[in-house]
Amino acid sequence: MLKRSGLLIRFSIIFLLFMAITIAFSAAATYMNQKDTYKLQQEARIKDVTLCLKEIIEADGEEFKIMQDYFLENHEKLIIPYDYDGDFTVARDHFEDVFTSLYPGEIFEETMKFDDLSDEAQLAFVTYKYEQWLTSFERFNEVFGTEYVYYLVPTDTPPLMYYVFDGLRTEKVVDGQSIMEFDFDVEVPEESYPKLWETCRTGKSPNGYDFYDNDFGRTYGYYTPLFVDGEMIGIVCADITVASVNKGIIDSTIREMVLLAIILSICMFSMLWFIDHQYIHKLRKMEKYMNEYAENKDVNMAEKFDQMGDEGHEIITLSKKTANMIRELNEYMLNLTKTSKELHSTKERAAEMSELAHKDALTGIRNKTAYDKEIIKLEREILRNSELQFGIAMIDLNFLKKINDTYGHEKGNEAIKELCRIVCKVFCHSPVFRIGGDEFVVVLWGSDFNDRDQLVLEFAQILKEKDADTTLEPWEKISAAIGVATYDASQDTTVNDVFKRADTLMYENKKAMKATRDLVAE
Repeated sequence: MLKRSGLLIRFSIIFLLFMAITIAFSAAATYMNQKDTYKLQQEARIKDVTLCLKEIIEADGEEFKIMQDYFLENHEKLIIPYDYDGDFTVARDHFEDVFTSLYPGEIFEETMKFDDLSDEAQLAFVTYKYEQWLTSFERFNEVFGTEYVYYLVPTDTPPLMYYVFDGLRTEKVVDGQSIMEFDFDVEVPEESYPKLWETCRTGKSPNGYDFYDNDFGRTYGYYTPLFVDGEMIGIVCADITVASVNKGIIDSTIREMVLLAIILSICMFSMLWFIDHQYIHKLRKMEKYMNEYAENKDVNMAEKFDQMGDEGHEIITLSKKTANMIRELNEYMLNLTKTSKELHSTKERAAEMSELAHKDALTGIRNKTAYDKEIIKLEREILRNSELQFGIAMIDLNFLKKINDTYGHEKGNEAIKELCRIVCKVFCHSPVFRIGGDEFVVVLWGSDFNDRDQLVLEFAQILKEKDADTTLEPWEKISAAIGVATYDASQDTTVNDVFKRADTLMYENKKAMKATRDLVAE
């Protein structure tokens, strides 16, 4: 009857027998099982607390490191009330008020770095960040039910460590004011805390826990290293107590476990013999075939799975399904490889198209489409920062029509490319765009913006030298007009306002150049 039964019935009989024997003896071991479960839960809890805190701190990243570095050097400057209620928004608002008043229009850690702040602003920032993280550490204690969550920074003189965040507040009175006392240079002996020092040396969480006695009783400690920008800057720690097990419970547990072990051994031996006879032999054969397939990825291995036996046995059914899976997986991988190649080719074509869409075909610099996108970015920057400094240079090639009509469009193109080369050389720190046939625009930034007048003179000098060079062909002696305008928040509302002024100045320069040529001709 059993030979014709399915896998589910066979395992049901085995498990029913196992459950009946186990239940009969489980009552005597209940307390021990509960205690072990509790112990494992608590150990897992302190591990999860440190990992969670580490991930939250790493998300804060650079700002946490800034706070820590300042705190280690200047902790005596921090004044945190002993009865601080966890509301760090007051300190945050104070820092924002100080920063705004001292550095209007600046953005912290973008346009204004911490090291460039005044002493008052630095202290306000670190006070705010310290209160924020002190609140986080203390709330973790409340939420996760741990006894002690703290943050250590190793010193250069082991076994001393800095307690940057202590799980328990220490009070001191200064000038009649009750404030927090920060524990520095606390001795942490390696013989009492081997896992902590293992974490410090290796930069990895330990495999296990420190186990020691303190004011809380028998205690487990776990540690997780904190990394910012690839550098270990400290260790997140959590402690939780576990009640000691008295000797009577241990003795009773040992007796019950020995008895239970004997019974389970007999039951397991019988069950394993049965399973080996009915199932393991076939499963081992399947394992052998699967290893061969894993090594060779030969789809023909599916035939061996099909030949294991006739259907009617669960293992054989599983074997045939495995054969089908191998065939489907092989087909899937072939399709996936084909799709991957097609996707890669599509991405390459898309990248080429995008580049061509923003590139001028004649000169190789950015075109009108790229300039329009640059203007959109500039418009956003103007809205964010009214003190933005930039300029626009408008440059127009003279006599292009005459060159085209006299020497041909090919020589006209050479004149355009030569002007482009000169513009890019002179304004080498700013983006250059060709927006029309003989028109170029430069968006002046940084040093080009600051030296714009000198660069305009340099541009004119280069053109003058070309005009005087008798070795050059007529189309190589290029002439161009230039106009430069700068952004003025008092009169410009858009980038186009700056562009119009630059265009007007360029045409005025063109008229002046024409007047000079006419005067020389007379």
